[in-house]
Amino acid sequence: MKTLKILSLLSITAFFLACDSDDDAASPGTIDLEATSINFSIIKDDDFTGTATITGTVTNIGDANFNSSNGQQAIHLYQRNLGAPAPGDLVGTINFTTLAAGETLTIDYSRPWNSSSPAEGEFPPDYQIVIDYDPDIFIDGNNNNDDENLTNNDLTVSGSEINDLFRN
Repeated sequence: MKTLKILSLLSITAFFLACDSDDDAASPGTIDLEATSINFSIIKDDDFTGTATITGTVTNIGDANFNSSNGQQAIHLYQRNLGAPAPGDLVGTINFTTLAAGETLTIDYSRPWNSSSPAEGEFPPDYQIVIDYDPDIFIDGNNNNDDENLTNNDLTVSGSEINDLFRN
């Protein structure tokens, strides 16, 4: 009789261990928004001047869709001139609420550029793209807006690459 009780208890335990927990079923997968790149393009007026466009890209490199509410996240693009405090001047913002797995968002900023001037040619500004979250996003009860990796949420690139475009 004792052996039968023990076997019954072990069978019931094995059954419950084999079942998926509710937490696993509710898990949204991996959400990982990444500041992927900053690219530059120019439209020349002459050999030294023109309009430079700075394009920042954010990608959901995770396998689950990001879904959130208005005002809880934004993409910011900054321009930081030599000697200015970080992060610099905000030159663009995109508010968003969704970003599907594998999908990208871009932010553009265009400005006049003079590759022969000290401010752009000799000491070009840096550009930084930042994914910015509301401080309470991880405690809002929505697992579909929790970024798994915060270490890849900003990227800084030197504007010296714009000068290279004028030379080529």
